[in-house]
Amino acid sequence: MERMRALPAVLALGLLAACTPRAVIPDSEREKVREELDGRPRWLRVAVYAAPFWEDRSKLLLSDAPLADLDLVERTDGTPIAPPPAERILVPGTPLRLVQVEFPSGWIIAKRVVVTPRYHPWALLEQAGEKRTPVIVLSQTAVTVDEVRTELDRILATDDPSSLYAALPQEQRDAIARKELVEGMSPRAAEMAWGLPERRRIDRPAATEEWTWPGGKRRAFFQDDRLQRWEK
Repeated sequence: MERMRALPAVLALGLLAACTPRAVIPDSEREKVREELDGRPRWLRVAVYAAPFWEDRSKLLLSDAPLADLDLVERTDGTPIAPPPAERILVPGTPLRLVQVEFPSGWIIAKRVVVTPRYHPWALLEQAGEKRTPVIVLSQTAVTVDEVRTELDRILATDDPSSLYAALPQEQRDAIARKELVEGMSPRAAEMAWGLPERRRIDRPAATEEWTWPGGKRRAFFQDDRLQRWEK
C-alpha cells in the first residue's frame, strides 16, 4: 500500500523534472524585461486572429499568422496541434496593455495547462472588456530584452497606428479586418493585413519587392510600392 501511495508522487517528480525550459534566460535579462517592457501601453500594429488558447480557457491567443500554420504545440509523435478556430479578428490600433512577459521555468511550466505552448515565453496582455488574458506566444530563442522587444514589435506598436489605418481606403480597411490582401495596397497596408514578412527581396532599379512569410506558403509582390499579386 505504501508503494502504491508513493507511485503518484514519483510520477509527479518525474513530470516536474521534465518540465525544464529549453533556453536559459539570465536573471539580468529578466529584470531588464520587467523594467523596460512590463506594464507598458501598446496597440496592435497588425491585424491578429483571436482564438481560444488551446486547452487553457482562461486565456486568448493572439496571432498574426494563420492558425493552421502554427506548430507551437505538438502531439507525442511530433505532429502539430493547431489551436481552435479564431473567434474574431482584432484590427490595427486595438489598445492593449503589456502586463508581463512570462518566461518558462520549471515551476511556471508545471503550472501551465498541458496542451498549451508551455516551453515558450508568453507576453501576457490586458484588453478592456476581455475577461480572458490575451497572450502572444514568443519564440523559445527570445532570451534577451532586445530579442523579446523585436518579437513583440512584430505585432505590438508603441504608438497608436489607428490614424494610419483609418486613412486607408474603405476597401483596404475591410480587407485588413478580414486579414486579406487587395490589389493596390501599399506595403504598410499589406503588413497590417498579413503581418510582417520573414524576408523581403528588394530590386531597387526595377522598383519591385517580393515578400515571403514563414514557411514560404504566403508571398506578395509589389511594383512601385503597390501590391500587384500574392500567393497563399
